[in-house]
Amino acid sequence: MSAIMERVPWRSPAVWIALGLGLAVVLFALVPFALGAKTVAASLLRAQDQAVLLRDQLASGETEAAAATLTRLQANTSEAHRISRGGTWDVAAKVPWLGRNVEAVQVTSAAIDDIAARALPPMVEGGSSLSVQSFKPRDGRLDVAALAELAPAVSTASDVLSENADRVNAIEAERLLGPLVRPVLDLQRQVTEADRAAGAASRVMHLAPASLGAEREQHYLLAFQTNAEIRSTGGLAGVYVLLSAKDGKVELVDQAVSGELNLAADGSRQPDAKLTKDERDAFGTIMGHDVRATNISPDFRRVARIWADRAGTSFGEEVDGVISLDAVAMSYVLRGLGSVPLAGGERLTADTALDRLLNGVYLEHEDPADQNAYFEDATTRTFAAVMNGRGDWTEIVSALSEAASERRLQVWFRDAERQRVIADTPVAGAVGQPGRTPHVGLYITDASQSKMQYYLRYDTRVKATTCTAERGQVIVVTTSFRNQLFGDTGKLPWYVTGTGTRTKKGNQLLTYRLLAPKGGKVVGFTIDGREQSLASSDVTYGDRPVQYGTLVVKPGDEISVTWRVETADGAAGDARYFETPGIDTSANDLRVPSACR
Repeated sequence: MSAIMERVPWRSPAVWIALGLGLAVVLFALVPFALGAKTVAASLLRAQDQAVLLRDQLASGETEAAAATLTRLQANTSEAHRISRGGTWDVAAKVPWLGRNVEAVQVTSAAIDDIAARALPPMVEGGSSLSVQSFKPRDGRLDVAALAELAPAVSTASDVLSENADRVNAIEAERLLGPLVRPVLDLQRQVTEADRAAGAASRVMHLAPASLGAEREQHYLLAFQTNAEIRSTGGLAGVYVLLSAKDGKVELVDQAVSGELNLAADGSRQPDAKLTKDERDAFGTIMGHDVRATNISPDFRRVARIWADRAGTSFGEEVDGVISLDAVAMSYVLRGLGSVPLAGGERLTADTALDRLLNGVYLEHEDPADQNAYFEDATTRTFAAVMNGRGDWTEIVSALSEAASERRLQVWFRDAERQRVIADTPVAGAVGQPGRTPHVGLYITDASQSKMQYYLRYDTRVKATTCTAERGQVIVVTTSFRNQLFGDTGKLPWYVTGTGTRTKKGNQLLTYRLLAPKGGKVVGFTIDGREQSLASSDVTYGDRPVQYGTLVVKPGDEISVTWRVETADGAAGDARYFETPGIDTSANDLRVPSACR
């Protein structure tokens, strides 16, 4: 269950406080009047240093020292909060232009003090039980009883952080003094991240006992996605590993490669998965026909269910959940492991993983069976190293957190209640748009049956440019696609470059699907500044319009593609942007400031 932690729970509150305290000092210093400024600033500055110290003490399990530090921190945050409220502060907060800046200091000070008073004490009381090392698996087993015991403390911290995140995010940063806008926006981003992190940690504690087999044995499908042949959720799923979990003990039971999950246990072809009309229209019937194409859909919940059902028939064991990670996520984990020895004496490291897993294996092994054997070996040995508690566990948890934030690590539970608990977290991989917050998603799939996306790089800029009279927005998404294959393509095997039947060998032939916000639509599309025809289509997925087409990027070339997207009327809030994670760092769940402010 540690795999779905987005941040280490005992670190997030303290990190948030440290950032908040630092910002509060800056905010106060810029308010042009003196109302106990020297005392408040000094108190917040001392508390900032103490918050950093407390974070380190909690992480290392120094219980007594952490308790003493918390006492000093609380004294300073309490003093800053006491001085910055009431009296002339409240009067100044009502002064036009000046007031909103004063109020920002008040809200920040109050939030920090509340977190110090209510969120941190249960974490400190948890002491060494909340240190990183206490969560490290030993001999393939996690202590489910200890996780359950710690759940109340983490839940309390999460509730307090959530409450104060709402308070801080209510500050209208763009209306503050010019020099304050960026610091407040940064604080709000950090608050949101910390709130999600603490929420994720609380979910882990809630889910851990049952999910790790405290009540009955559980079975999970671990899927490894290769970014060399890109799919909407990351890449072609080349290896599937069946895991069992009982009383915290996690073991490898069976494994399969690539298309083997299309077959039942007796070797017969499984019938196609039943698809909805939306799925057939948006992604084609191949999504239900071949597991290698199922994740053309970016909706991981749906992809995982199909994988799980097919794996159950193939392995002869009902699958209770799916855990998926890509090659980039594996490289993150290897930063903490150092290296993993593979068959034949090779050692896989964070520095070599992408080259080996996404390119080298294809250049060295022509037979797909040999390629699959390499992937199986790398995946199972890396998993075993993690479950045996090897390496720097702090770094490993941080790596999993980073992978989750980029949607490289995703999780699905068959049990509806467990799925509900993680439904609004990045690991769930949902593409639905709850409420009126506009969501935009760009999802890419290889269309040439190649391994060319090892050479693909892309980066995206998203901006809301127009606020309409009806309080809708125009959002511009510009993505630069680069094909970093140089030299003679004839020197590469055909299964890397493609067969040359759908496009010339070495070209990037990509199918894109842009999911517009609910009630919105794509109104324009350019390549390198030249207007293109939009596909005339009423295709939707979950009430979100789908605009799709193909792109060709030749070796050594770069193209710039821009989509202009309209939101629904009244969808005036900040938008959120998502995309397929490629080899480079992925900007998933990017906040796009509204044009209607």
